[in-house]
Amino acid sequence: EAAAERTGVPLSQIAMVGDRLYTDIACAVNAGIDSIFVLSGEGKREDIERDGIHPTWVYDDIGAVLRAWEETP
Repeated sequence: EAAAERTGVPLSQIAMVGDRLYTDIACAVNAGIDSIFVLSGEGKREDIERDGIHPTWVYDDIGAVLRAWEETP
């Protein structure tokens, strides 16, 4: 919320990128913003069901996030 206030960007246009479900992604979920879980760091895909924290998107690495972003109209 502080980032949204400082930048003037609405929460609906903000996403958190992270490799830890229990910190990065949980923070985004609790803030009500989209989340991007990258699997190139600490987290693994199976952590999603085990921990019950569900990111908006899951990508193998940050490069895959950037490629997806570039492909979005």
